[in-house]
Amino acid sequence: MKHNIQRLIMLLAVLFAMTGAKAQTEVQDAPKSTQQDETLKAEKRAKRLAKLRSEAGLFNHLSVGLNVGLTGLGIDAVMPVHRLVTLRAGFSGMPFGDIKFKAINTATELNEATLAEDDAVRRSKMVDKVELALKPKFWNFYVLGEVHPFKGIPFYFSAGLFMGSQNFLHFRNTNDGALGFLNDANMKVQDYNRLFRTNYPPIGLKFGDYVFTADENGNIDVRMKINAVKPYVGIGFGQHIAKMRRVSVAVDAGLMFWGSPKFVLNNGTEIKSSGKESGVTSVVSWLKAWPNLEIRVAYKIF
Repeated sequence: MKHNIQRLIMLLAVLFAMTGAKAQTEVQDAPKSTQQDETLKAEKRAKRLAKLRSEAGLFNHLSVGLNVGLTGLGIDAVMPVHRLVTLRAGFSGMPFGDIKFKAINTATELNEATLAEDDAVRRSKMVDKVELALKPKFWNFYVLGEVHPFKGIPFYFSAGLFMGSQNFLHFRNTNDGALGFLNDANMKVQDYNRLFRTNYPPIGLKFGDYVFTADENGNIDVRMKINAVKPYVGIGFGQHIAKMRRVSVAVDAGLMFWGSPKFVLNNGTEIKSSGKESGVTSVVSWLKAWPNLEIRVAYKIF
């Protein structure tokens, strides 16, 4: 009997020891199992977010492109911000050289006898035409939002802002400082108008119904001024981000609203036209928006 009791006690001790070891093992293994579960959950969450991001089209692609059009040469980048909307931002400008032409000297059209006898006016009447250089000075940064409403059809609407140059064109004589005789003659005409209360037009170089007068340095320095911030609306056809390949092509057409253009002297004085008969005057008064037609070739980075 005594031996049986001792065996029972030993058996219970062994059972308690085994139970304690198993419990300790489970306790030790529990944090590892919990950590693995948390890692799996985090991975699942990341996959779900990536899937949602891909379906929504949020920043999941990027392309860079080169474009050429009526706003100049440009470079930009495009990224989707929604499955139907892309955002395009870039820079464009007109890196063109001077366009030279000869403008008529209005002094040759002055027939008033008293004025025509003045030495300064007589000297200015000896020159029939003067060469001017027309310099394009147009550059802009731009941000455009583009909506692609039709699935499977590469057609889109675009709207945004161009921000940059207030000078579209710059007129200047090619022979620097050589037009002092035009300035002297114009001063005589202004004095004559004040003294005799007449209304003879200024002496300078004719551009349509505008007369560009020379400054005291003997130069003609005239700018065609527009607004610095220019809203834009347009339509397009093509892909800014390629679907199947890396390279894509798109054509965009629209209007950039830059206000009413003005011809301004280098001292800030606006030049008024003498009438509305010439094509230049009518075009400038109508041209409150600049048309744009451009072709863009892009490369998808990812």
